[in-house]
Amino acid sequence: MRSPTARRIVGALFVDFGDRDRGRPPRARYECVPCNYRSDIVTGSAAVAAFNATASETHRSVCPSRQENDQ
Repeated sequence: MRSPTARRIVGALFVDFGDRDRGRPPRARYECVPCNYRSDIVTGSAAVAAFNATASETHRSVCPSRQENDQ
């Protein structure tokens, strides 16, 4: 039996902050567990910041798994 405070993981945001000394820019991607969606990798400081702010909500609005459960 699940605990009443247990939570289900439905998405994961992966962020690599890069390495300025080695010339590697920051990058990020989002994965949705229920529908197996995996975003493209976003690179660059500004792009990663914008992506992190909206990735989950943007996918939630089009996720087939979430659409079925929200009705």
